[in-house]
Amino acid sequence: MTSHKKRKEKEKKWKEHPFLNEKGIELIKRFNPARTSLGMGRYAPYKDYGEDLWRIGYGSKKLGKSYLRSDDIATEEEIDVQLEEDLKTFSDLVSQYVFVPLNRNRKAAILSFAFSIGISSLKTCRLLELINKSASKNKLIKEWSPYINRLWCSGGDLMVAQRRTELDTFLAPDKTIPTFVPHRCYSKKCLLNLPETYTGAPNQLKAIEYLEKKLAKWDPSGEVLRQFFRYWIQKPTGLGSQPSTKVDL
Repeated sequence: MTSHKKRKEKEKKWKEHPFLNEKGIELIKRFNPARTSLGMGRYAPYKDYGEDLWRIGYGSKKLGKSYLRSDDIATEEEIDVQLEEDLKTFSDLVSQYVFVPLNRNRKAAILSFAFSIGISSLKTCRLLELINKSASKNKLIKEWSPYINRLWCSGGDLMVAQRRTELDTFLAPDKTIPTFVPHRCYSKKCLLNLPETYTGAPNQLKAIEYLEKKLAKWDPSGEVLRQFFRYWIQKPTGLGSQPSTKVDL
C-alpha cells in the first residue's frame, strides 16, 4: 500500500476527530521530538519539572489503558500509537474553541500550535480570537510570525522554526488555486499561489526584491508592471473573472 493510501486509510479512522490529520501529527512530531530514547528504538519514562506523573515519548501519560510506571519501556511504534490516541482527545478539545470552517492545512497548523502552548493558553490567546473572526492575512501574520511577534523568539530557534512552519502551513492552499476562466501558466511555478503563501518571512522579501530588480532590468520603462497592475485591479464582471485577454510582453 502506498504512503498516500495509508494516509487516506488513517484519516478515514479519524473521521470522528475533524482536527486530526497526518499533517498535524507530522508537525507535532517534528517540533516536539520524543524524549528519553534508550537507543535501539526504545524509550524510558520521564517526569516534567514539578509533575508527579510519569510521561513517555511525546508527553503521553499512558501506554494503552494504563498509567505509566517508572520501570516501563516502550518501543517507537508504541509511542507513535499512543500519541495518535492522545491526539484524538486533544484535537476534539481544540475543535471546541474553533468556530470557523477550515481546510486540512489550517487544522494541522492550529493543532500543532495548540499542542505547543496547551489548551488553557489556546482558549485565551489572541491568535485564536483572530482566526475565529476570520481576520485578514496581515493580522494573522503579525500575530503568528516569529519575525514580527518577538514573543515567539523567547522559545529559541526551535520555537521560531515551529511558528514559521505553522504559519506557512496555515496559509498554504490545499490544492492549486482555482480560477473562473482557463489559466495557461507560462512558468513552472504558478504565480497565482504567491498571495496564498506569503508570510512576510525574510526569504520571501528577498525573493520579491530579486524579482523587482530583474523586472527593472528587463523593463526599464516600467510599462510591463504598470500593465500588470491595471489588469490586477480591474473589477470582474458577474460571478467570474474578466474574459482572458492575451497580453504581449
